[in-house]
Amino acid sequence: MLRRAKSEAKRETILQAAIAVIAKEGVHGATTRKIAAEAGINLATLHYQFESKETILLSVLGHLTARYRQELDMTFSRPEPLRDRIDHLLTFIWGEVQRAPEEQLTLYDLTLYALTTAGSEWMGKKKYEELLLLYRDALASSTEITTGSLDIDLDALANFIFTGFVGTVLQWLATANTPRARQQIQNLIVAAQRMHL
Repeated sequence: MLRRAKSEAKRETILQAAIAVIAKEGVHGATTRKIAAEAGINLATLHYQFESKETILLSVLGHLTARYRQELDMTFSRPEPLRDRIDHLLTFIWGEVQRAPEEQLTLYDLTLYALTTAGSEWMGKKKYEELLLLYRDALASSTEITTGSLDIDLDALANFIFTGFVGTVLQWLATANTPRARQQIQNLIVAAQRMHL
């Protein structure tokens, strides 16, 4: 049991190092050697945990998505009116983005890598669909949806919010203009509430 816990801790260290390296150097610049150095381990240990760079990249995606799901499930465990859920969801995710912008850079770069690397296109689509589902599921647990008192196209609402938010975050990463990003998120909240309620 102790050996397994140490192995899981080592994998977590490697994944956090991979996120840091990808955020700084991009996927193409993130070698297993650089990831091992960032993690403070030797290359053999890294390859014992992950057989290749591709395995690390997939694991980073899975790791981030699973963590985001856990955080959203804990934060939005109780139903609330959809109007409030839209506001609270975007406000919460914005706070998480500001807390760890390197994760967003990593996700964007992994998406570009998947779209521009032959044979990896599915990875970009999978990431997009999994992240979109996180938004949808958080919205689905709102009071009106769980009680059936509101009949809306939940997929359209989730997609509207997700794509608007992604654009705002990308602009913020490029410009570091936090007041503008906050205003855009507020505009997105109001637009989503007006269009879908």
